[in-house]
Amino acid sequence: MTIPNFTKEHADQILTHINVEAIRARKFKIAVDMINASACVMDPYLFEKLGVELIPLNNIPNGKFAHKPEPLKENLSDIANLVKKSKADLGFVHDPDADRLVIINENGEVISEEYSLALGVENVLSKNPGEKIVINLSTSQMSADIAKKYNSEYFRTKIGEGYVVEGILSHNAIIGGEGNGGVIYPKINTVRDSFTSLSLILELLAERKQTVNECIATLPKYFIKKDKWPAAGKNLNEIYSRLESHFKDAKTDKQDGLRLDFLNSSWIHLRPSNTEPIIRLFGEAKDEKSIESLFNEVKLTLDGK
Repeated sequence: MTIPNFTKEHADQILTHINVEAIRARKFKIAVDMINASACVMDPYLFEKLGVELIPLNNIPNGKFAHKPEPLKENLSDIANLVKKSKADLGFVHDPDADRLVIINENGEVISEEYSLALGVENVLSKNPGEKIVINLSTSQMSADIAKKYNSEYFRTKIGEGYVVEGILSHNAIIGGEGNGGVIYPKINTVRDSFTSLSLILELLAERKQTVNECIATLPKYFIKKDKWPAAGKNLNEIYSRLESHFKDAKTDKQDGLRLDFLNSSWIHLRPSNTEPIIRLFGEAKDEKSIESLFNEVKLTLDGK
């Protein structure tokens, strides 16, 4: 009996859906933090097939995380330094179960995880204009704006991978995901997948002959802000009602907490966490001053001032 090699099968499936020749011709040099977890098993094979010079970090699959597992900027100093020291073209960071991806640019700077999805959407829709995408309510407006650019519809769902997948299937969307670095590309599979994500990003950079910074400079620019506070003793319905009354001109979406969209493309989303006893507040605007002002206005409203 032949024992299946699922790692190879998955990598080979990804390779059939991307421009391998363009990536190989680019001869990328890439530093990757695999956090001693799932990505260690597949990255070496995938990068070899893509003709990438791989500079591995934390690449022993023993499950002993070399840093806090959440792929946030404050946890990623080692990979950022490795990109600079090795003069890599860019870097990638997987989370432990390899469903989320964070990018390090050519200067060794950690960029927002929102770009992992936005770059994937840019790549896919540029070749398939008019196709639909699905994102969740807290995902950056970048992906929605990219969809508009390519005359594509976008749909927002409740927070959670399962809800996004359900939306992708029901709308027959070509790509979707969540702003936490999770890309879902149903041509390959219907889960968040950091290997698919990095392959789409490398294809985009290779075909356009751009660096990470050059590529993201072509995307819509937003400033996203996130906050949280304990949920104990909070009446969420009262909070939602107060915000709706204060922001009367905003467009409301109540499928998961309360999202308010404003005419200037800024937005806020308030909802209880699915995993912790906290309330989360997400928001975004086209400049940093505006989102800070909007968050302050929300907090003053909730304080009854």
